[in-house]
Amino acid sequence: LNTFFNLMATEPARAFYGLKHIEMANEHLAIETLLLSDSLFRSNDIKQRKKYVNLVESIKEQGANVLIFSSMHPSGEQLSLLSGIAAILKFPLHELEDEDMSDSDDADENNESNKK
Repeated sequence: LNTFFNLMATEPARAFYGLKHIEMANEHLAIETLLLSDSLFRSNDIKQRKKYVNLVESIKEQGANVLIFSSMHPSGEQLSLLSGIAAILKFPLHELEDEDMSDSDDADENNESNKK
C-alpha cells in the first residue's frame, strides 16, 4: 500500500483507484498489482461480489499480483477510504488521468491544478 501512495505522489499516471479506473486499466492490460479490500467480497449485492471476483480472476490471468487487505487492519481501512480497490500499473496510462479529470467536480479540478 505504501508503494501505491508513493506512486500517487511521484508517478500519478501509474496509480489509480476506483472500479471504473481499474476496469479501464485492466482493458489495457496495464495492471501490475491490484490492491483490494476483503469487504468488497462480502457485499450483500451478489452481482457486485461477482463483478469483483471476475475482475480479480481476469487480472490474475494476466499474471498480475493481487493483494487482498483485511478491512479490520489499518492498511485495509486506508484502502477502503479509496473505494476499496486500487492498482499499481506496469506503465503510465495518461488517458485514465484525463478520464479522472472529466469525472471530477470543480473542487477536484482545482486540486489537480494546484498540483501541477
